[in-house]
Amino acid sequence: MKKGFTMAEVLIVIGIIGIIAAMTLPTTIAKYKSMVVATQLKKLYSATSQAMLKAVPEGDFENIPIADGGYLGAKNFYEFYLKKQFNTIHECLENDEDGCWALTKKTDGKSNYSYTHGYGSGTIAFVTADGYNFSIDTWNAKDWESVKNNFGVNVTGKTHIAVIHVDANGMKSPNVIGKDVFVFVLSEKGLMPAGSDKTDNEVEDECKTTGRYCFSKIMRNNWTVDPKDAW
Repeated sequence: MKKGFTMAEVLIVIGIIGIIAAMTLPTTIAKYKSMVVATQLKKLYSATSQAMLKAVPEGDFENIPIADGGYLGAKNFYEFYLKKQFNTIHECLENDEDGCWALTKKTDGKSNYSYTHGYGSGTIAFVTADGYNFSIDTWNAKDWESVKNNFGVNVTGKTHIAVIHVDANGMKSPNVIGKDVFVFVLSEKGLMPAGSDKTDNEVEDECKTTGRYCFSKIMRNNWTVDPKDAW
């Protein structure tokens, strides 16, 4: 005669299964969130790259149509060239206007990285239907060394430059550079993530402090997002 499980044995098995599930579920959820964020970042980079390519007449990145660095250069570049490439639902085009950008922290969380109107003085910002927030800051060609030193892309001064910050999930938290806010440089090299021309060690070190080079790190790691950085 075969004996079945007693109620006590069944409860013990259920309890063990529950413990295992409790131990493994957080890790599974974290990995899933990381994969979702990585997919979103791929889409973000692809869409932004295509928009910038279309915004530059004939794709000639050595002649980016930016009149000059500063507020008016950013505003004119957006209104005449960028705007038609995005499905924009809100614009902040007055000098240092709030409403399109969230105050952003450095990746170490110890200090502010941006203002509430965007990164830098004299920027413009806008919000897209995809849920992205953009902050555009233009630089004169003569300032190429500052861009190179600050953003890790070997520009050469052949054209005026745009430094583009994108908040991948808009006003939602965490609003931290390198986690949901990422930096790109538009120059004669096209649209490049900040840190593109730095070594792996330099990218790794910078990503731990300010966070400007974190998008380069994610790309170099085969689009792997650390679970602690998934939002």
